[in-house]
Amino acid sequence: MNEIKEQIRNEMRKRRNCVSQEEREEASEALVANILNRSDIQEAIVNKRPFAVYLATEHELDLTKLVEELWSEDITVVVPCWDAVRKMYVMGTYDNTTTLVEGDHHIPEPAEVNEINPEDIGVWIIPGLAFTRDGKRVGYGGGWFDRLLDHASKEAVLLGVAHPFQVVEELPIEDHDRLLTGVVTPEEE
Repeated sequence: MNEIKEQIRNEMRKRRNCVSQEEREEASEALVANILNRSDIQEAIVNKRPFAVYLATEHELDLTKLVEELWSEDITVVVPCWDAVRKMYVMGTYDNTTTLVEGDHHIPEPAEVNEINPEDIGVWIIPGLAFTRDGKRVGYGGGWFDRLLDHASKEAVLLGVAHPFQVVEELPIEDHDRLLTGVVTPEEE
């Protein structure tokens, strides 16, 4: 199964890396609008539930506009932060005063971590390389988000975000994989 997942990862990385910066910016803007149009997201905003997002690297869809909207609604935003002592990711708060640094895995993260319990997060916006409409996900291969989601509330909204070509009919999953609530693309909810 790992060989199949690795083939999927390689193919999706190649396709995603061919998306121009301009196309990615347009897609990111449409994606954020589609996320915000979801009723489960609106409910979470009204109820001031914390949101977990990722800070995009060069080829990922960018959630900056979503984060800015959440801040304007006084919503707590959290992002993955590498804990070198425990050798795992934790979720740390992120606001407009946060200084970002390049983390150990070359991902932007807060310079100082104010950790939040994953069980307290109401919405998770999750990166990946491939998704299915029924909630399966193939990530980057480290299992970091899978381990974080092990501690997420069962009531939390778990949304994968992807370009349309990253949404496929079927993916292999393992017993420990948690199914997502859904996947959102720039073209549709």
